Amino acid sequence: MWFFVPILVLFGFIYGPTAHSVVSDSPISSRECYDNTFCIESVEKDDRVELYVTNLVQWDFTLVVDLKLENMVSDYPLPFTRSFPGRGRERVMNLRIARPGKSWSFRFNLQWAVGTLEAEHDNQYVYGLPFGRSESYLVAQSFDGAATHRGKYAIDFDMPVGTGIRAARDGIVVEVEESYYKGTLDPSLKSQANFVKIRHTDGTIGHYVHLMQNGVRVYAGDRIRRGDLIAYSGDTGYSSGPHLHFEVYTISKFLQQRTIPIRFRANGRNGVVPLEATVYGH
Repeated sequence: MWFFVPILVLFGFIYGPTAHSVVSDSPISSRECYDNTFCIESVEKDDRVELYVTNLVQWDFTLVVDLKLENMVSDYPLPFTRSFPGRGRERVMNLRIARPGKSWSFRFNLQWAVGTLEAEHDNQYVYGLPFGRSESYLVAQSFDGAATHRGKYAIDFDMPVGTGIRAARDGIVVEVEESYYKGTLDPSLKSQANFVKIRHTDGTIGHYVHLMQNGVRVYAGDRIRRGDLIAYSGDTGYSSGPHLHFEVYTISKFLQQRTIPIRFRANGRNGVVPLEATVYGH
């Protein structure tokens, strides 16, 4: 289960022959914001346009940018992929007007996802089970499971709808979804599962999936401690029945999610890798 937000954005300017007459101490600027996550600002100065990215959220995100240029030259190879830390503003490139006095334009093609390319998982960390301390549940599918986990390090815990889901690790909530209500093995529902995503201190993201409609109990930006109640389990999206899908991932330069093998504190032992058809509790 993974998710990112692709979008094609047309964000350009076409100026007549007088565009080059703008002086550098009186720049023309424009700002467009996307998904309440980031803004791109263009500042025209003399014969160039400077592009800035401002991150509006507390956590990092990764942006893929391509440009269609007319009478302009970028000082940075295109397309480019870059991660931006929380609450920052960075200049990303200059676009030089190749023939001043002539019309020019640029268009963005943007894709972005929560997370950073610099994430390196702390392989010494032992995760808590994502449910209450007095509870035990069957692992229906584990790493590289034949049903839906081929090539993925993910775990499915069978549990009734409405089971309290607990954070397996400290972090900050970066994304939530709780509006969906359908759940069955229908490929059209693969993008319609409710979830919570929590960014950990090493930059990885914990992903809790198939949650109950209106069952999320946290908000983006909340600081979460291991063991905190974050949601209630459900049966939404591409699902064979009520369960919790849990995985930890990083993202690639193509915004794909790369899941990571993790270990748990389970059945009174540290370093447990859950096996299918086995019941686990704290």
